Amino acid sequence: MNSALPPLVPNAAAIDRRAIVSGTDTAGLVPVEYKFRPADGDARHLIVVFSGLGAPKGYHFAGKSLESQRANILWIRDHFDEHYSYYMCRNMSFDIEFSVLSLIDRTLAGLNLTRGDVSLFGVSKGGSAALYYGLKYGFRNIVSVVPQFLIGDYVSDPRRATTGRYMLGADMPQQNVDALNHAIPDMLKSYGAQGHNVYLITSEADEQYPVEIAPHLNLFWNCQNFNVIRTKSDMVRAHGEVSGYNMPLMNGILSALTEGAEPRLGFLENGFTPDPGTRRHVMLERRHADTLLAVLKKQDIRANYLQLSGDAFIPGESAYGEVQTLKHLVVEGGGKSWEFPLAVTPAEHTYSFYFDQYASDYADGGFAPEHPNGIAMTGIPSGRFDLSIRLTSPSEGIDRRTPLVAKRPFDLRRPFRGTEICLTGDDKSVKLLRRPIIGHVSPETAFSLEKTWQKGRVLHVEGVFFVHGLSAAQHSHASYYLVLRNAQGTYSYRLGMSGKPAVVRKHVRRGDYNSYDYGYFATSGYKGIEAKTAEPGDYEVFISMSREGALFSAPAGTVRLD
Repeated sequence: MNSALPPLVPNAAAIDRRAIVSGTDTAGLVPVEYKFRPADGDARHLIVVFSGLGAPKGYHFAGKSLESQRANILWIRDHFDEHYSYYMCRNMSFDIEFSVLSLIDRTLAGLNLTRGDVSLFGVSKGGSAALYYGLKYGFRNIVSVVPQFLIGDYVSDPRRATTGRYMLGADMPQQNVDALNHAIPDMLKSYGAQGHNVYLITSEADEQYPVEIAPHLNLFWNCQNFNVIRTKSDMVRAHGEVSGYNMPLMNGILSALTEGAEPRLGFLENGFTPDPGTRRHVMLERRHADTLLAVLKKQDIRANYLQLSGDAFIPGESAYGEVQTLKHLVVEGGGKSWEFPLAVTPAEHTYSFYFDQYASDYADGGFAPEHPNGIAMTGIPSGRFDLSIRLTSPSEGIDRRTPLVAKRPFDLRRPFRGTEICLTGDDKSVKLLRRPIIGHVSPETAFSLEKTWQKGRVLHVEGVFFVHGLSAAQHSHASYYLVLRNAQGTYSYRLGMSGKPAVVRKHVRRGDYNSYDYGYFATSGYKGIEAKTAEPGDYEVFISMSREGALFSAPAGTVRLD
């Protein structure tokens, strides 16, 4: 007999030693939410990241931005009582500040590091916090991007009064506004950031620059390593664009500080300002080149309508200044084509997203359906179709068409009565597929109706449905539909899916080692579907499964709707 095996333990070699851990620190006066990623190798440094307003899920630079950094990284979320606090106070009580500081210090103690081994990093609100904590508590390195120095004025502005009332008190008294206004400047006036390495990244294109940055630069009078990086570029035109443009530079500074180097940049202007004459010549030539840009950014299918919006414009600049353009969606396939007029809409940040040698605004570069419901596919038969955009500029004699491409890959599948509508896209094309909602009944199908019920017009179905040889190992492997059909019409409804391996595996053939664990359909939440649109009558019931280019169906009995 075999001896009993010991229980399984984690394989140390398989553990991601740099995995980001999320948590809430409760050791201080106020719970503080954070994320932490340990260092790569022997890097003896901690980067603390403070977030600005509107950070994704409360954390700035928590995606790919800092992947290359070898240091330990501590992201701290500014989320207290569902409010922002600048990591400082609520109703002028600074228990938030002491709790955040406690989290940083205990992180340092656990890593056997000191405040001299730390770089505080933040943008906007987070840039203010980096300055505030760095100056007040002696953290050596400060990397601050477009910060606010006059915090009281900034948060008491009516546009940010919710934050202001939380920090300053319900009435936002002037003495409290003044106290926060003086928090950073007074520390600078006292000792001029002596003993710190400060990297202030800014731009005159930042609408806050004249009030928040320019009047305070001379306060760093005693900082032996004070560095100002001021960006002058056509690609930076507002407060929120400074950090994105300078991300490579910021990564370089943080990497150097991690290694114990202290870059001395002084006053640096970065970016590129083109010669107007050369730029004008190039942009006129580009306008007359046979090119067109069309990028789908948002998409949906609602009933028999396509919701498509994105950017479409002729690159370059017209010799006539701003000119009117007309935009159409072209649906082409089976030797036929259909054109649908599109609304011309504003487009934002085209000078950055589509930079090509020179930045250019395409203010009316967007497109969207003319009707709020979307673009009606009435009259489009079953088949596979390519989507393109046609754009004309009558005053210039321009008439061009180009394939529509997608900003991000997607695969949408929706039922509409007797038709399945599929919309797929990538960086090469966008395609439309329309086909009957009842597909091929395959002998390779494993199908079992496990449970059904009917309450008036509410129908519930659930069961096993997979095709041998087509893996169903993931929740997104296919789309399922409930289909009702009689001589008068067909009605179809989306179903969800579940992972029920114990039920599914009973239907797997011997010798088939594919995984079909998610080959289980059900109405959403197991609550049933209300067949509101179906006419009264007797119906055949089918379950359909759509996957890539194939659609499979299985009969599932009959039902009567009154």
